[in-house]
Amino acid sequence: MTVLLLALVLGAPAETQRDGWPRVADCSVRVLAVDPQGRLVSTRTVSGSLTPAMVFRGRAARVPEGGPPLVFDVLDPSGQRYRVLLGRAYGRRAVAHGEPAAPGRTVEARMAVAATSIAWTSMYGRWRVEPRFEGHDSPCGRAQAFTIQP
Repeated sequence: MTVLLLALVLGAPAETQRDGWPRVADCSVRVLAVDPQGRLVSTRTVSGSLTPAMVFRGRAARVPEGGPPLVFDVLDPSGQRYRVLLGRAYGRRAVAHGEPAAPGRTVEARMAVAATSIAWTSMYGRWRVEPRFEGHDSPCGRAQAFTIQP
């Protein structure tokens, strides 16, 4: 009986959103920071006045051919959308040849921090970045948090 139930669950179609896309589409985002020397560092707490930029690297495993690109919603400490950043193909070969961001390929977006309104208006606190497909309202993966402090 357990085997039959497991087979039914595995064979059942995934739950879909109102627009027909799967609720969880196997996409993810990783948060990195650019340090003052221009190197990428894996950290979740950065200085708003010393960190040139935050880097978001995302990957979507299940995207139909010709499907929408991956975007990153950046939410400020109050939960308001601060920016929507389009993920671009990542990697020297991909960038050099102008390749599109194909399914399963890592994409990257950067958000300036130092010398921006973040530092000028003291928008310090816990930020979040959520991956989603362009044109869709729901995130397609888990949000990642990072903190910007003075």
